Amino acid sequence: MYKNIIWPFLFLLIIVTAYSASSQEKITNTQTDSLRKELNIKKGSDKISTQLDLALRIMESDGPEALSLTNSALSAAKTANNKNLEMLAHLTLGRISEVMENKDLAETHYDSALTIAEASGDNWNKGEILFRKGILTYSRRDEIQALEYFNSSLQACRLSNNYKIMGSSYSMMGTIFRVNGLYDRAIEYIVNSKLNYGKAGFSEGNAWSAYILGRIYSDLKLPLKALQYFQEALEIYSKMASVDGNQNGVAICYEQIGLLNLESGNFKEAHKYIDNTMEIYVANKSEYGLSNAQKNLGMIEYSMGNYELAEKYLNESLIIKNKVDDVLSLPTIYEYLGLCLIGKGQIDAGFKSLYKGLELAIENNQKKIQLNIYSKLTEAYLNINDLKNAFSCQKKQIEIQDLILSGAANIKIEQLQAIYEIDRQNGQIIELEKQNEINSLIIEKHRSSQLIMILGIVVAFLVSISIYWFYHKIRNKNLQLKETNAAKDKFFAIIAHDLRGPTGNLATFLEYLNETYHQHSPAELKEILSTLYKSAENVSVLLENLLIWAQSQLNKIEFSPVELKLTDVIQNSIKGLKQSADNKQIDIKFELDDQIFVLADHNMIQTILRNLLSNAIKFTPRGGLVIIKTDVNNMNNANISITDNGVGIEKSSLSKIFDLSNTHHTTGTEDEQSTGLGLILVKDFIEKNKGTITIDSEKGKGTVVSFTLPATTT
Repeated sequence: MYKNIIWPFLFLLIIVTAYSASSQEKITNTQTDSLRKELNIKKGSDKISTQLDLALRIMESDGPEALSLTNSALSAAKTANNKNLEMLAHLTLGRISEVMENKDLAETHYDSALTIAEASGDNWNKGEILFRKGILTYSRRDEIQALEYFNSSLQACRLSNNYKIMGSSYSMMGTIFRVNGLYDRAIEYIVNSKLNYGKAGFSEGNAWSAYILGRIYSDLKLPLKALQYFQEALEIYSKMASVDGNQNGVAICYEQIGLLNLESGNFKEAHKYIDNTMEIYVANKSEYGLSNAQKNLGMIEYSMGNYELAEKYLNESLIIKNKVDDVLSLPTIYEYLGLCLIGKGQIDAGFKSLYKGLELAIENNQKKIQLNIYSKLTEAYLNINDLKNAFSCQKKQIEIQDLILSGAANIKIEQLQAIYEIDRQNGQIIELEKQNEINSLIIEKHRSSQLIMILGIVVAFLVSISIYWFYHKIRNKNLQLKETNAAKDKFFAIIAHDLRGPTGNLATFLEYLNETYHQHSPAELKEILSTLYKSAENVSVLLENLLIWAQSQLNKIEFSPVELKLTDVIQNSIKGLKQSADNKQIDIKFELDDQIFVLADHNMIQTILRNLLSNAIKFTPRGGLVIIKTDVNNMNNANISITDNGVGIEKSSLSKIFDLSNTHHTTGTEDEQSTGLGLILVKDFIEKNKGTITIDSEKGKGTVVSFTLPATTT
């Protein structure tokens, strides 16, 4: 399944970013014949080079002949002891093996080529070999190893000014970040790719970088910025097409501009651009492209209310998608087929098609499409007054939003830290490498001079100290980067999924309630209003914690410790939560020492207590008990403990409870929502007040949360 998911996009990426190479390989028959004639004339190393050139040009159309030519060239290079041509032969064999789907053999040849390139100090070809190894590794799903290869390729390319391969490596790294939702990093790398393609005069790569930036801003729901980059890419691809006739780049830009117009409701313009892609793919006889155009036309016709025509396009697309085994597009096709059927009044058939699309999206792990289909199902059930199923689908939406939030990126920030450190050090390392090369030349030239040798040792020592100093400096910077990136990713993910989803649903249900108010009994209205109240309350709590936490991460909250009477602070915090406790018939008992005073920030302590008490109420069943206790320990610290007899926490989950990337969050005893942000905020504020926090819990028996604050002697 992963292979089906990753290869369509990877194939498109390689085709466009390596367009220059592929356009050279797809020369005319006359040029190929010319090379064949040269083989009969040239001798020695010139003949070997011609064999390799011809093999690269025919490897797509005649793999066996390309393989034979390259093996012959490799044998001749070894006989002549020409290491450079031997390396190029292994590199060519690796590329041919990839085309012939023999990845293990390709990797063997790339490793052989890399060994020779490193021994000879050939950084130009080393950069390309490492890039090819990165592509091969990425196709095997090992994204971390692929990133390391691309990063190593960047270092070799910088030393040799191989800007084209440098741009390709940056492009692949940016693509990996984009696929995993790390859009800020993706933009940074794609911009670097664009700059290097510009230095290389590589128009095709420049166009592809602009196209990917458009896709990123489209994902971020910034259509104007996305359109700007798609139009830039289209302009470059159009100029290229006027020379070589290749319209593939033009087609992908038309498609994205058409989809942007569809999202904005400009159906006429959307239709025009997708019609253009249809013409191109028909002329190119591209079944994959044609099926995409038909799917997009079906979506446009549905949006215009032309259900019969939409069904026609969607069914034609479905036939081709099944033929070319494009499983990723099937859920969306079934989604819109279902919507068309419902629009025509064929309710049962429509729901069947929607659930078919949902089933496929679950198989493909396409959470965003699952979210879309559940949203459509909710709306459809509301239209037929099926509240039970509407509520069920809405609940599924919230669950998926939480899953997206918890696992937005397959690559975690912790995993990428090593890559970030390497990337940040590249500039300093390259300068040091160049300095070492200079020192080595000086030592070799003046080998007989003891003074120069001593000078070389001193320089080497200073270089080592510089590396050590840079390493620790950059390591500290990257620790800050890790925290900042984690905070930022969490912040945007919560805004995108935990806030947007629930608020959108609130609007939908309020609109529904407004239109159908007189159709419901008082009991039904009470149930709907209760659900809306809980949803609004969850959003309010989340928003308050989110804003406080974001301010804390950006150091916007001033820390102002003052002497506080602990009993007063606790009782003030309880007032705002008393209604929630009363609603669940939860008894809150106090065992407070009225003589305890602490040195702490008043607002932070209230936030700490509010979150901890809210959690205790949330995870305690109706009729339960919460106990708040204070005392002073031998270390002159005030102890505050909040004990409940609620659901408790698994021992295996306790170690992850303060982890920002924790993917598991339990709902309350009455389905109250939780993102885990409150506890992270609590720990942050307690530590800023020079305190500590501990949690003891047992599944099914309850939880004790204890924290300390500095006590005063008042």
